[in-house]
Amino acid sequence: MNKVMKAASIGLVVLSSAMFTNVANAAQKVGYVNVAKIMQNMPQREGISIKLKAEFKDRIDAARNLEAKIKEKEATLQRNGELLGAEGIVKLQREIKSLRSDLKDDADAINEDTRRRQAEEQKKLMVLIQKGVTKVAESEGYDMVVEARSLMFAKPEDDLSSKVLKAAK
Repeated sequence: MNKVMKAASIGLVVLSSAMFTNVANAAQKVGYVNVAKIMQNMPQREGISIKLKAEFKDRIDAARNLEAKIKEKEATLQRNGELLGAEGIVKLQREIKSLRSDLKDDADAINEDTRRRQAEEQKKLMVLIQKGVTKVAESEGYDMVVEARSLMFAKPEDDLSSKVLKAAK
């Protein structure tokens, strides 16, 4: 019986020391970043906006010209409807309907392509942010960096957002 008690007490000591080891290992340095704030303040963001406007300028101008053409034909229909006759009115209404359809298709394509290009450019910015996070975390000895949106509470001194912004430039 004495041997069983010794074995049980030794097992308890080993188990409790293992628990203390896990607690000691759990004390890690954790920081956080606000990715939206970093993205918003990145100087590259303005350049991307200018680049995308230039990239889609011709297509947007063409859509505006098409819209002006539709308005011109609608004004002609309203102004000269009686002079055109029934056949002329139907012909002009069909032209307007066709132009509206073309405008809708063009606008949908421009919107889709713009969203796709914005996503591509944001992905590039995210790569820069990730590199900045890694650089700051490694240089300051952080074991883990999390996104600020997932936090319930954090100390302001663990906010690495401004440091990551500088590192991501």
